[in-house]
Amino acid sequence: MTSLFKKAKFYSVAALLAIATTQHASAAVITLGGQTATDGSGQTSLNVNADNTINALSDGFFVETFDKATAIAGLPLTPEESYNVAGKSTGCAINSPLIVMPSTSSVLNVRTGSEHNVAAAPAGDSTCYAYTTPEVRGVDSYVDIDYTAFLANIGNFESSLTGSSIDYLGFYWGSIDTYNTFEFYSASDVLVDSIDGQEILDLVGGVEGDRLSDKSNVYVNINFTVDEAFTRLRVISSGVAGEFDNIVVGLTNREVPAPAGLAFLGLGLMGLALRKKLKK
Repeated sequence: MTSLFKKAKFYSVAALLAIATTQHASAAVITLGGQTATDGSGQTSLNVNADNTINALSDGFFVETFDKATAIAGLPLTPEESYNVAGKSTGCAINSPLIVMPSTSSVLNVRTGSEHNVAAAPAGDSTCYAYTTPEVRGVDSYVDIDYTAFLANIGNFESSLTGSSIDYLGFYWGSIDTYNTFEFYSASDVLVDSIDGQEILDLVGGVEGDRLSDKSNVYVNINFTVDEAFTRLRVISSGVAGEFDNIVVGLTNREVPAPAGLAFLGLGLMGLALRKKLKK
């Protein structure tokens, strides 16, 4: 991946170093920062190419961009347009082999562009993105993105990944609001971990709902321990709106070169970090 280390956001290597070198068996490590996406989608993970492609299934990283153009070859991807917005979703679709379950049909939408009092495209994102909006303002609504079937069948398409669990999740969080929350659940439906908008804004000094600032439009990376492996992501919002794009997952059975972690630290590619305690 020749483009992997270009144009990365930088926050604070010292913060990451202090946390990454601490040994805790049950602690997810959350880092903020990615690379500029060359497909016009703002920010994406350092674990995929800058244009949001992967080199091969065996890389063990998979990306959902909500754009038909970046569907992953080799996986049984059926473009799903049922969440598109009339006149606002040209080229958009959910292209991952995932089970998507909104709390009600109107909660999840996929589109391009911004619309007053509806949704704001994440900063620098001119492509398709997803957003949640509550059925009733002030009351939590959510969408679940379930990886259970994906994990059960991935070995049919790439044998080296048989038996994998998810140990990495990344996503571009747009115009972060305090009423947005991401939760992670295990196969046994236990809440593994969560992160809310207030935590991110406090870390970087961001302003809630700012559509342009890189302190409120942030690529979030979460590295999970084995104990924290999750199968279901829940995005919650009680206001207008919870916007996200470029969801990247990484699997435990992928090949990871031994020096990779040190290379990240040395180059300062993933800065400000927050260690989260395992939540029972």
